[in-house]
Amino acid sequence: MTAKRILSMLLCLLMLATSAFLVACGGDGDDESSAASQAETKGDNIEDYVTMPEFKWTDEEYKEFSVLIYSDEVQTTYYCEDVEPDLYSTTDASLNEAVKRRNDEILAKYGVTVKGVPVSDVQADLKEDITSDLRMYDAALPFMPAAATLAQEGYLWDLNEFSDYLHFDQPWWDKSATESLSIGNKLYFTTGDISIMPKIVSTAITFNKEILKSRFPDVNLYDMVEKKEWTFDKMIEMSREVTADTDGTSGMTYNDTWGMSSSWGDVSAFFIASGKNYISKDSDDLPIITFDDTASTTLIQKILQNLQLKDEWCFHCNTVNDGSNIWVVSLDVFGQNRALFRTSAFSAIKKLRAYDDADEFGIVPFPLMTEEQDTYYTYCSARWAYCAVIPTSLTKEEAEYSAFMLEVMAFGGMKHITPAYYETTLKFRDLRDDESGEMLDLVFDNVVYDLGIIYDFGGIGSMISDLMSTNSTNIVSSFEAKKEVIQSDIDKCIESYDVQ
Repeated sequence: MTAKRILSMLLCLLMLATSAFLVACGGDGDDESSAASQAETKGDNIEDYVTMPEFKWTDEEYKEFSVLIYSDEVQTTYYCEDVEPDLYSTTDASLNEAVKRRNDEILAKYGVTVKGVPVSDVQADLKEDITSDLRMYDAALPFMPAAATLAQEGYLWDLNEFSDYLHFDQPWWDKSATESLSIGNKLYFTTGDISIMPKIVSTAITFNKEILKSRFPDVNLYDMVEKKEWTFDKMIEMSREVTADTDGTSGMTYNDTWGMSSSWGDVSAFFIASGKNYISKDSDDLPIITFDDTASTTLIQKILQNLQLKDEWCFHCNTVNDGSNIWVVSLDVFGQNRALFRTSAFSAIKKLRAYDDADEFGIVPFPLMTEEQDTYYTYCSARWAYCAVIPTSLTKEEAEYSAFMLEVMAFGGMKHITPAYYETTLKFRDLRDDESGEMLDLVFDNVVYDLGIIYDFGGIGSMISDLMSTNSTNIVSSFEAKKEVIQSDIDKCIESYDVQ
């Protein structure tokens, strides 16, 4: 372990100790002020930002706020750690403490205990609760596709009905998510500082510093990013130079050295990183197909053609057929210093802690498709991103209570939980240099939530991966075969929302 790494960990521990001391004394910890990197800091109370209605729910039934969340029974990676503290021994101490502080503040101010209810399938449990009129849950944090299904079935309140309580123009809600996820100006689910999971499942490129230094001594990837020279073509060029048969056995396998460790699903990540979308919206806020123009299909073909090149620059974990866990293999290739680059969701960054030799890596955004592209965009694996919903089993008054509580939870998330993850866990513990920390800001400033991925209209979300698995680049024919079904699913969605 490097001296710089040890120093970063010591600084992290010092920050946590100082923060805890200040809270005990009634002061503000450093991690609270770090929320300024996410938003313009105005103060420590929600009243410093918005005018909230009086908290009017005084009956005993409103002393606990029950939020349905994913447990670790099935979701061994994507389980919820940021609603209630002390649920899992594997939760980072800084995150656990931040959740506790947020919830303690809510209890002290409103007399409400925030209670997470972990289950293996939030969608199934919430639907059963609504249809059987059990009314056990005040809100839920399902995955976005699950929320999309529940919304189309009429099981979720339109969050825009609670504009007195939910202020989506404020920094604790993700503006990009809110704008992307509304349909016909109705918003049944959204996200922001209510959950760190959308950040955890967003994607970037990790790179091995030692390989970079030995093979490209004059290259500074961070400078390339800043100068907008970090492009798809440049990434492939560098990867080609590194890829080699090095394990002493003829033929390329995951035991050799690769330019990139990737997976078939990354076609979508590279496409979204270009600034394009599968599904966008028209002037009436209704979803429309936008990836079938010539520029988009040509770009997808280019990505497919390059990612399908065998043994030249990129290892795809999907090709592993020896019974190994393909995601463990994908991480091994990078963590054991056998890949220059890896396409990584941030969930994988924490897992790199298990590799003693993976002490020197950095992180950059997905590359530009051309140097003329306006900025870097980040693909969110929205299939695993949490969002806030309110079930229609609640009366309007009960739903208003839920809206109030979601607002103060999200605000508290901005104050405590996001900084604990973003600043303490990512920047101080898991990333190894100041420049990677700066790259985080660039990555998270432009997260994209594509309705095609979330709703999977007509199987559009899996269409590109299917082309990878069949080694085909014929996106035009694939789309033409699905076009009617895709449009039909879009029309059904619009109809289900009763858009006028």
